[in-house]
Amino acid sequence: MFFVNGVVVGSWLPRLPEIRDRLGIDLGALGLTLALGGLGSLVGSSLSGLVVGRFGARRTAVVAGAVVYLVLPLIAVAPLALVLALVLAIIGFIDANADVGMNAVGVRVEEAMGRSVMTRLHGLWSLGTLIGSGVSALAVLVGLGLGSQLLIVSVIGLGTALYAARLIPEAPPRRREGERSGRLAVGLMLAGGFAVFIEGGPFDWSALFLVDYTGSGEALAGTGVIVFTAGMLIGRLGGDHVVDRFGAIRTLYAAIVVSVIAVYVVVGPQEIVPSLIGFAVWGVGISVALPVLYKLAGSHRSFGEGSGLAALTVGTRLGFMVAPALIGVAATAWSLPVALAVIVTLAAVASLLAVRLTIGRPIPVGDSLPADGIS
Repeated sequence: MFFVNGVVVGSWLPRLPEIRDRLGIDLGALGLTLALGGLGSLVGSSLSGLVVGRFGARRTAVVAGAVVYLVLPLIAVAPLALVLALVLAIIGFIDANADVGMNAVGVRVEEAMGRSVMTRLHGLWSLGTLIGSGVSALAVLVGLGLGSQLLIVSVIGLGTALYAARLIPEAPPRRREGERSGRLAVGLMLAGGFAVFIEGGPFDWSALFLVDYTGSGEALAGTGVIVFTAGMLIGRLGGDHVVDRFGAIRTLYAAIVVSVIAVYVVVGPQEIVPSLIGFAVWGVGISVALPVLYKLAGSHRSFGEGSGLAALTVGTRLGFMVAPALIGVAATAWSLPVALAVIVTLAAVASLLAVRLTIGRPIPVGDSLPADGIS
């Protein structure tokens, strides 16, 4: 489910120029259309705790995922930008619920196995986005239309959802134990939102940085994203072993600190080789941050089924919407290297403080895994 969800995301975003040309809109209108889709995702995240609590993690993950795959081909046939915005808002709303459902199931799997698997699940999502992007590029190369491509992806996604429905066991929704803590919910929102500032930087700005400040040329502009994504994938596929060895909280602290160090490796020398090394280390460092936060949000007993994950997801979605604009404004006022260094550093401090002041203590995650195993 994680892997195919990533494939779906990667299957249509690379074809945005084609979608823009078909609708005859400019970049401003396209940006507004995508923003409305993001708004649907934010609303879905806000309600996902109620949905998962009512229907359970398994049913939410499977049914919401299947509906996303059913609606996906409409992206290719939307006749107007407003219709496309509505389609993207619907997909974002439903996918946000599928996201929380999948992560809630992932927490249950960890509890049953007695060891960490969350970073590998997110690693499979990252691998799916890479493969989805590659499939999209191949479809363009062979002349396969966007509608046909998305229809094929939709069928594969539906098949995966049906298969997953047979494999994932049903479990009654977890009930909250102890007092409800608004402080924890706010802490998760802040920790996730600021962590996204760190994770999203290379995706948004690495190409411009390499061209404008290292003299790499247009041909190498995309290498920053490539090495960052490769580092993130490696970190996520191997991160569970680190979590099991050192605990979730310590791993989270180390991940954010390593990421900040990597940022200064990128922006300091402003030469192509150190910058690419920095982007790769940046990816390895930040790779486990969000999976660990999902683990903590989904396992904390102060939340009912899905509500902690919903709070975290609201924060991450807000972070993805705000971070590019804030870094862009700072880069205009100062410079891109200074903006990256300052904002990523401040975001790291804010995320660490949010974790330390709210969830940075032993959290029980099941009878088979003692609390001090992840503290």
